Amino acid sequence: MTTLPLHAHRTFAADERSVAKARAFAREMLESWDAGDLADSVVLLVSELVTNAVVHAGTTARLELRLDPQSVRVEVEDLHPRRVLPMVVAEPSEEAEEGRGLLITFSLASAWGVDYTSGSKRVWLRFDRPVDQLSVPRWSPKPGDKQGHAHVAVAELSGDGVVTAWNDDAVEMFGWTPDEVRGRHFDELLDRVPGDHETDVPSTIKMASGWQGTYCVLHKSAEPVLVFASHVGRERGRGSTALMVATDQRVLIERPPVRPGQPSVEPGILGLMDEALVRLRLDDYLMLAVERVRDRLGADAAYLLMLRDLEDEYEVKAVSGLSASMIGTRLASSAAGAPDPRTPHLPVVVGDLSKTAVPLLAGTGLRSLVLVPISAESRVVGAIGVASAHVEGFSTDQSVVLQQIANALAVATDRARLQSLERERRGWLTFLAEAGDFLAGSLDQDMTMAITGQIVVPKIAQWCAVHLDDDRGHPVLEQVWHEDERQTEPLRDYLETNPVPAPDEEVEEVKEVDADAEPSIWGEVLTVPLVARGRRIGHLSLGRPEGDPLRGEPLLVAESVARRAAIAIENARAHGELKAIGNALQSSLLPSSTPEAQGLDVGVVYEAAGQETTAGGDFYDLFPIGSGKSCFVVGDVCGTGPEAAAVTGLARHTIRALVLAGFPIADVLERLNTAIIDEGERSRFLTLVCGVLQPDGDSMRVGIVSAGHPLPMIVRNSGHIEQVGRPQSLLGVVDDVRYFEEQYRLSRGELFVAVTDGVLERRVGQVMIGEDGLATELASLGTSLPAQTVAERVRRLVVEFAPEAPRDDMAVLVLRVGEPALVS
Repeated sequence: MTTLPLHAHRTFAADERSVAKARAFAREMLESWDAGDLADSVVLLVSELVTNAVVHAGTTARLELRLDPQSVRVEVEDLHPRRVLPMVVAEPSEEAEEGRGLLITFSLASAWGVDYTSGSKRVWLRFDRPVDQLSVPRWSPKPGDKQGHAHVAVAELSGDGVVTAWNDDAVEMFGWTPDEVRGRHFDELLDRVPGDHETDVPSTIKMASGWQGTYCVLHKSAEPVLVFASHVGRERGRGSTALMVATDQRVLIERPPVRPGQPSVEPGILGLMDEALVRLRLDDYLMLAVERVRDRLGADAAYLLMLRDLEDEYEVKAVSGLSASMIGTRLASSAAGAPDPRTPHLPVVVGDLSKTAVPLLAGTGLRSLVLVPISAESRVVGAIGVASAHVEGFSTDQSVVLQQIANALAVATDRARLQSLERERRGWLTFLAEAGDFLAGSLDQDMTMAITGQIVVPKIAQWCAVHLDDDRGHPVLEQVWHEDERQTEPLRDYLETNPVPAPDEEVEEVKEVDADAEPSIWGEVLTVPLVARGRRIGHLSLGRPEGDPLRGEPLLVAESVARRAAIAIENARAHGELKAIGNALQSSLLPSSTPEAQGLDVGVVYEAAGQETTAGGDFYDLFPIGSGKSCFVVGDVCGTGPEAAAVTGLARHTIRALVLAGFPIADVLERLNTAIIDEGERSRFLTLVCGVLQPDGDSMRVGIVSAGHPLPMIVRNSGHIEQVGRPQSLLGVVDDVRYFEEQYRLSRGELFVAVTDGVLERRVGQVMIGEDGLATELASLGTSLPAQTVAERVRRLVVEFAPEAPRDDMAVLVLRVGEPALVS
């Protein structure tokens, strides 16, 4: 007759090799139970069911064998309840290569069935055998003897769960003699609670100190005996004592709750699960919950940790009995005081904080800590800890209570975590949007780099430096920004002599290079490449305090800022180059300095529209042509840009060449008209007024041609304003055009004023300066002021006429007849 437990189970991994291991395990157990006659049939059944679990269901498989006097029961449990087995197994066709396994298996069994739960599927089969093949007596467990006396079974267990002593009541209740159980592991005598298909019975090691609850002990006859047990821990490392009674006698050994008079722990034990969660903000709810936890467990302090987005650090979300300044403190996932990253789902117990330091609680006078995880959907999202001023300040019962409370707080903690992440991400998105607006608002390269520094510091980094690659690809330090302005120049000097290496990859962390460098200046450095339109133009160096590297959401934001900054810097650089080209081209189309003419006081104003200058637009010229005579030109090309600049250059140089060659100005403009039309698609309409001034004693004779241009004005010594010239066809429109020159005389001191339409068409709403406005202004000035002063007053009239900046170029040429010219 066998004296071994008639029940065994083992769990196998989701691996094809597990099938062979399961077969070997089943055969070994049956032979050890003297039931080898059923081994072949059982092994075949085990092979089929374990294959179905680990190969087809793809989950772990728990194999359980149970032998009683009448039968052998085999159960295989997997974690795929949705893969339903058919209640009637159909015979496959002759051509089918699969599907016979279950048919053969179930045909060998006396009975079979499938039990489903929310998380598992259990397939069981029973093989009946003659009763005389196993001579184990049947026994009906009774809570007491015939006189109604209660039995208290006592089992002494070593530190690793081995039975060392077994009393008479244990023999009476379970049938095993002391000699049959001594030296065996107590777990081998335990069975599941009837009807419990979700979890295995707790390990004896886990019940070593202070555990109490219900489990089944296998009777020698293989019948399960349901008992209430209380485990009492002995001295450290010396094991425990298990006291066991029938469940209706639990009052004999059950210890009172942690705090007498309080009900058992339920999900609503904190009184916060319904109304409070709706009415309170989550942060306030969690703070109140931590207060209740501290009070419920009689702890001296309590705190709640919430998992950060990166899942490698926790943040203190709420505290009780601790300084409020701890809220927001972050702990690495491997730090003491946080869940163990190797076993995050298990509690952390620190019996003596003087032997196992927890920096979070340093200086608080606390001596012990229990921390349990908070899980939502099988994922750790936080943890709640309680601390005591006493060594070993919490019992196992209190740890169980704390875990139940943690389970009740799981939903609120996960919601708080998700809300915190959402708020943080919204904040970063707003920050990026504002950063993009700031960077897009400048087309000056130096200003754009300075804006980049102001965006990054101190929101993302303690300091930053911008390097741009030169023509050879070598980085050149351009901008340095530090949150402490006093450190900016020392940092610049340091980086000039100790450059940060350029990144070889997209983002590269640079460790401390110089041990003597000041940590506040150097610290943790990250270099992010500046890439614009697929080309690296430089890199951005970001410095943070030592031990606080850039990672997670801030790192992604830094990379995004770098991309935006790179494009903005490249745009500013391209705009600067284009502006320089435009200015150079524009300067080539205008006199290099204020021109001079014999017998004339000259005043000139030229301003391009807006803050940016592009080639083309308005132009002027004044040059001597011999015999004391001078030629002037004031013109306006339709449009701006290279095409307009080309027409401006054509007009200016053609007029100069032809006038110096001796052609009359009417002929000059006719030839210029032909040249413009010959440009074809590149041609632009052009208006201009051109004239020649010739000294004549104390006066000056002037001949002018106005080709579609605003007519010039003469300010007479009498104060009268005279508009001179006759409107003629603008240039570049008609092929065959004839121009006529008109002659006027200027007396000494009188002014000749020519402007472009940027002066006359300056407007406020529907009101323009116009010819009348300009004439009124000139009349008020008279003829006593120098020519340049008059030109500046016209410019001021234009600028002050409307609140917004002028949107059109303007050119003003003022000629005042001075001393009589000497004719050479």
